[in-house]
Amino acid sequence: MIFPLMKKRSKFYLSGILYMVQASIAFSVMALCVKTVSRWLPSLEIVFFRSLFGTLLILTVMIAKKVPLLGQQRRLMFFRGLSGFAALSLFFYTISKIPLGTAVLLNYTSPIFAAILATAFLGERPSRLLTGMILTAFLGVYFLVEGQFPDWNIYVLFGLLSAFFASIAYVLIRAVKHRESPLTIIFYFTGISTLGSLFYLPFGFVWPNPKAWLALIGVAIGSFFGQLWLTISLRRAPASLLGPFSYVTPLLTFLYGIVFFGEIPTVFSAFGAFLIILGGSLISLSETKKHTASAKKRKEEF
Repeated sequence: MIFPLMKKRSKFYLSGILYMVQASIAFSVMALCVKTVSRWLPSLEIVFFRSLFGTLLILTVMIAKKVPLLGQQRRLMFFRGLSGFAALSLFFYTISKIPLGTAVLLNYTSPIFAAILATAFLGERPSRLLTGMILTAFLGVYFLVEGQFPDWNIYVLFGLLSAFFASIAYVLIRAVKHRESPLTIIFYFTGISTLGSLFYLPFGFVWPNPKAWLALIGVAIGSFFGQLWLTISLRRAPASLLGPFSYVTPLLTFLYGIVFFGEIPTVFSAFGAFLIILGGSLISLSETKKHTASAKKRKEEF
């Protein structure tokens, strides 16, 4: 009896990993299309079209499945949507200004900030191991940036800020994920991002050319399937198992940068990327195990 259950669980875990890899590929395609379309359109206009298309797709699915639009935890989901909009806007702007792989990897430092936020606001004392992993990841950021830029510039700061706001969004998602449909959570994000970026359009709208429209469609499709497959993967396997596979996205974007834009990383940058991926993966593993143990302890108390 035990072996069939273990076999079933391993199949579920394997399918979760496959969905995470698919999600990572989809997000990398989205980033490539953002970099491409930023040749012709301002970054906030790209945010608008990406969010508008995403909202329409999500609404179609929600209406078909009769999922409530507003949900129950409206205040938390509003702030999740707001922080997600800030992260997305800064992320797309950073992609338009610095090498693609570097911009994406800076955004993928969000687990570091999530761990710091948990320490600062949830009163969680970090272990020496966690502190070491955070320092390792930040050392990776130093090598990544030093290897590509003669001086630290504002775009690096924007990239790190995008990760910071993304970490806030992830913490809020964790607070509501068992009480709200994933579709409702995504709807708040895309809806607020559409409205937020809409205010910019009167001041800098550029009508997309045919190539830009194709790239925008790629942005919308990549982000939609990335979010969908990410949600499925997290329901099939533990986040601690899936975390390292999410870094397929920055690895692919470094490859895209070399092939499509001639962005060759230096040895220092490659070493920095390795440290960030190592630190981020181990932080995700440590944090997931900690929350799993905490949840198990609360369950035993009841």
